[in-house]
Amino acid sequence: MRALLKRQPPKAVAQLLVLLLWGLVPLSWLYVLAFVGIRAYYAHNPTELCRLLFTARLPPAVQLRPRLARVLSLRRLFVWALIEMAFSTYYRLLARRIQARQAGHKNTRRSVVQAITSSLTDGLDELERKSLVRYGSQGEMPSLTQALPYNDPRAVQFRYEMAGWFLGVAPEHISRRDVQDWLAWSLFGQEFVELDMDDEKMRIVEHTVELFAARRGLPFPEDVQLTPQEAKAKRVMMLTLDPVHVHTRPLLLYAGTFLLTHAALAVLRGLGLERHWIGDLPYLVYVPDGWTPERSARGEVPLPAVLLHGLGFGVVQYATVMYGLLCPGGRRASRPLLVPLQPWMSYDFFSPRFLRPWQAPEACAAVMRMLQRHGFDQCGVSILSHSMGTILHTWLLRAWGPALVRRSLLVDPVCFQLWAPHICYRFLYKPADSFVEFVLRYFVARELGTANLLMRHFDWSANVLLTDEMPDRRQHPVRIYLGGADTVVKASSVIQCLSRAGLKDVIEHRPSFHHGEFILGPNNMLTDIVRTLDSPI
Repeated sequence: MRALLKRQPPKAVAQLLVLLLWGLVPLSWLYVLAFVGIRAYYAHNPTELCRLLFTARLPPAVQLRPRLARVLSLRRLFVWALIEMAFSTYYRLLARRIQARQAGHKNTRRSVVQAITSSLTDGLDELERKSLVRYGSQGEMPSLTQALPYNDPRAVQFRYEMAGWFLGVAPEHISRRDVQDWLAWSLFGQEFVELDMDDEKMRIVEHTVELFAARRGLPFPEDVQLTPQEAKAKRVMMLTLDPVHVHTRPLLLYAGTFLLTHAALAVLRGLGLERHWIGDLPYLVYVPDGWTPERSARGEVPLPAVLLHGLGFGVVQYATVMYGLLCPGGRRASRPLLVPLQPWMSYDFFSPRFLRPWQAPEACAAVMRMLQRHGFDQCGVSILSHSMGTILHTWLLRAWGPALVRRSLLVDPVCFQLWAPHICYRFLYKPADSFVEFVLRYFVARELGTANLLMRHFDWSANVLLTDEMPDRRQHPVRIYLGGADTVVKASSVIQCLSRAGLKDVIEHRPSFHHGEFILGPNNMLTDIVRTLDSPI
């Protein structure tokens, strides 16, 4: 892994880049204060001050210093700095507003039981599951036939895997109350003390505590004596209850993204990709001449492709991917393309949906309306998803099944093993130690819209894709792309999970690839991906 990380530029380069960008905000404040302050100091009355500000003229005493006078006489710079100053104030107000908690998870008992069962059986092969886990009827909690011994390798692995959710303490020092707090959040999106009025939820949490204690081969102590250093470092990761961390950034970044987005859309429009709306939700669509859903259903022309983008800069970031899908080999594609846009994770600050991300029911209904508008529902679609887009992919696959989602390609998937702490810790809690991690932390994880999505609207038990939810591959071809140097997804763990489920042969693994390199890097595999999308089923 160290050798792979050496391919990155030094972390200091990312720190310098972020400092230059972030520094525009305090510099704007300083310039406005200096521009106004020096005139206020010499002005004799408010009328004179207003005149000096409006004309950008300086008092005679300051004009004797030419360099200073030139810097403090730039009216356009003053206006821009004033706008940045006002925007930064508004930005912080929005960052404070999103701290408010959202409603708890609206999961069914069945989905809760599925989530518990999946985390309980993770790391076990089929024979071990049958011998160790006793499954209840639909909606009933599972149980273990026996508690694992402390030194059992399966218990050791589970113990240390689970401990990743509890920062700063050893597995032996995780208390019963720590686990109760974590389960109340992960299953129901609530504090444990809030479950006092709900007997059913309380029983589920208490039963799961006992299950996990037996699975890890060690009871959870009622009380743990920690050193002052351990007590200070201890932290339970509870994503949607923890404070939302947002790093300030200038309006210039959002305005630049807005302009680049529209420039990219203009280029893509020339290739036939048009923007449409379902209510206040935008999407892009391309339908080639001569293509009809009837011909696609008969196998005469390829199925429509649906691209589900990930976190970042939206159209700007994925423009090359869309170009590759629209013009494979330099020729217009014979296959339609649909791209639902998600403003809340695309730096689309000016969208009315910037801080109102969709959840599964709205998303499935909206995307279905997009398909129906263009007849894609009549023949089914192939879905290509990347990173956070695999969460939407999970929702659609679960809602529609293989009858409509005919083929699935998941790149850098974050939808597997969400009960494990890897993705949550690596993306949001882990100190940024490398260039890639630092860039992702500032430009993505700590951006207002993305932070709001991840830390106030992320329901992990609804977002996880279980391996037994994957359709029969004879009816539904699947390809999963994993990079060994990915700093977000722990590829080795996901590969083990998929291999145990008999999905090893659908994995495309590149040990040297970082997050995004399969479709966004200079050595991407987009040509192979397009070939897969266009192949008959």
